[in-house]
Amino acid sequence: MTYHNADMTALDRFEMVVRVIAENEVACSLMEKLLSAAERYFCKVFEMETKLKIARLRVDGNELRELTENMDKNRTYAHEALISDLHIFNRYIMKEFADELPVGGIFNREPELIHNRVAVADWAGDLLTAVYQNRKR
Repeated sequence: MTYHNADMTALDRFEMVVRVIAENEVACSLMEKLLSAAERYFCKVFEMETKLKIARLRVDGNELRELTENMDKNRTYAHEALISDLHIFNRYIMKEFADELPVGGIFNREPELIHNRVAVADWAGDLLTAVYQNRKR
C-alpha cells in the first residue's frame, strides 16, 4: 500500500519510516547517518547565525569577512552532506520498502522539492525541532 498523505509532518514520516526499516541494518545505518548530517547542518546554521551576530558588534573589515567566509564554507559543506545523505537514504528506502512508505519517502515535501536546497534545509529543521519538542520530559 502506497501512502499519499501530503499532510504528514516530518515527525510523522520519521516515525513511520523508523517502524518500516527497523529490521534492515543498512537502512538503519543510513538513517543514523542522515540524522547526524541533519544535526550537523542545524548546528552549523545556529553557530553561524549567532557568532556572526556577536562578531558584527566586535570586529569589522577583513576579520569579519574572513570569519563570515569560513563559517559559510563550513555551513555549505554540512548542507551538501545533508542533501547527499537524504538522497542516498531516500533512494534506498524507496527501492526496498516503496509499498510500505508514503510517496516521497522520509521527505514530507512535494517529492520534486527534494532537489531544492531550501526545502531540504527546512525539512531538516522541522524534523529536528519536532523531535526536540516531542521528547519525553
